[in-house]
Amino acid sequence: MLRIPVPLVLASLVVLGSGFYFFSIGRNRYQVESSFIVRLPQASPAAGGTLLGSTLAGPVMLGSLEDGRFLAVYLTSPEVMRRVFLQLNPEETWGRTEADPLAGLPKGASFDDQLAFFRRQVFIAPQDLTGVINLITVGLAPAPTYRLNQLLLQEAEQFLNRTNQDISLNQQQFFEQEVDRARDRLDQATAALNTFKNQYGEVDPAQTASATSGFITQLESRLVDLKVQEASLKRQFLDHSTPEVAYVTDQVRELERQIREERDLLVNPEGKDLNRIVAEGSKLDTEVLLATEALKSAITSADANRQRVQQQLKFLVRLSDPQQPTDQASDWRWKGFMATLGGLVVVWGVGSFSLGIINRR
Repeated sequence: MLRIPVPLVLASLVVLGSGFYFFSIGRNRYQVESSFIVRLPQASPAAGGTLLGSTLAGPVMLGSLEDGRFLAVYLTSPEVMRRVFLQLNPEETWGRTEADPLAGLPKGASFDDQLAFFRRQVFIAPQDLTGVINLITVGLAPAPTYRLNQLLLQEAEQFLNRTNQDISLNQQQFFEQEVDRARDRLDQATAALNTFKNQYGEVDPAQTASATSGFITQLESRLVDLKVQEASLKRQFLDHSTPEVAYVTDQVRELERQIREERDLLVNPEGKDLNRIVAEGSKLDTEVLLATEALKSAITSADANRQRVQQQLKFLVRLSDPQQPTDQASDWRWKGFMATLGGLVVVWGVGSFSLGIINRR
């Protein structure tokens, strides 16, 4: 009587059982695929040309791949699962049945189990060569699978829009705050300058100081003329007390006194103190000038940022919309069956190797 080894019998049973499950008992799987790319309003000038122009060129492709990785994390997050997957009533649309107890979501599954199951139904595959992002959803019925793909596409678009709005709003608020601060600085500097002018009754202290200096210069010029006249009269009259000489001498003395008083008033703190006033006025004028330039720079930066943000806003371009499937996806059956065979081969090889070592010992 021919004796069949027990391991071979067990392997045959496993193969027959897996084949019976994958090609007979296993519930139909349906797959929905959509494609999109994340783009900027304008492609980079340095981007090279392709068959589709510059749309899928280098920088845009790399940016889309990076955004695709972010979206892969976001679209399989617990927040998205709550908003999208749970509203499709997964315990019914993806629930297990008695005919196929292995496929689907078990009843009463915990939140972590639901999240793990949801992540197994969603696949996001960025294409390295083109930057195109493929969104694939898997389900046990056509309509829920199609609806899940639609909702995830909407979530991706809303995520990009919300991210763009947040970035734009935060940047613009920052620059607007800078403009407000620069405007407040200019207002304070202008108010301080006006208060200073009102306090000393000077519209332009520098001009006043210049006029006073000019007046002193004229007096000094007049003094020189009088001294020349005095010297000439002294040579004409031997007696310096004569009315002609005394009159000119008195004018010289009075003019010298007046010049000294004007100089004292110009620099004396108890007088006009124009040196200090001019220095303080110049400082305040400089502050107003700097505040004006700062305000102009802040406004220019805000306008430039507004344009830059508009150029950096990203949007999702749908390349392929999802379609409700009419036929089941059968590749999973072959993949599952071949995976079982591969596992048996590995177990058989490891077992044979282990038995060989044991027999040698």
